[in-house]
Amino acid sequence: MLQIVLGGLCITLSLVILAYIGPAILTTILILSVILLVVGIERISVGIAMRSPRGSSLANIILGLAVIAFSIVLMQFPIFTSAVLVVLAAVALLLSGIARIVHGISNKTSRSSRAFLIGVGVISIAVSILIIAHPISFGLVLLGIIISIAFLISGIEMMALGISGRQRYITESTAR
Repeated sequence: MLQIVLGGLCITLSLVILAYIGPAILTTILILSVILLVVGIERISVGIAMRSPRGSSLANIILGLAVIAFSIVLMQFPIFTSAVLVVLAAVALLLSGIARIVHGISNKTSRSSRAFLIGVGVISIAVSILIIAHPISFGLVLLGIIISIAFLISGIEMMALGISGRQRYITESTAR
């Protein structure tokens, strides 16, 4: 029963993300910023309360201050932050596409496998160039759609498992 309810929540969340992509991404960045703020405060408190060599206490305090400063920047400039993160992901996708093309050209496997690697590499490069050219209008929207599809698939899986009566994870007692 719980899987059916959680699956329904995932499907609903995916539809909300699709309907409100911009606010969903900004909300995610805000939540991550608050989490970083709490982590920074925790690092400072550990550095102050910890009874250990001076270097590790000072390192915790400095790390905490850096994390707090980073979280404040994230909160103040969420669109810029999301654009930078999307561009970094696009650069990683670009490098992955180049690597796939090189692997496809140098690979000595079947012709269809090589063509598939080269094709995926070309698509990766094309998408990464589009994201780098338009990080907000294309990159963030694509990110929102991908997150929404992931929630939708997870929700459908959970509901199907809940309806069929199977559990998603094998418990220790049934594994024996």
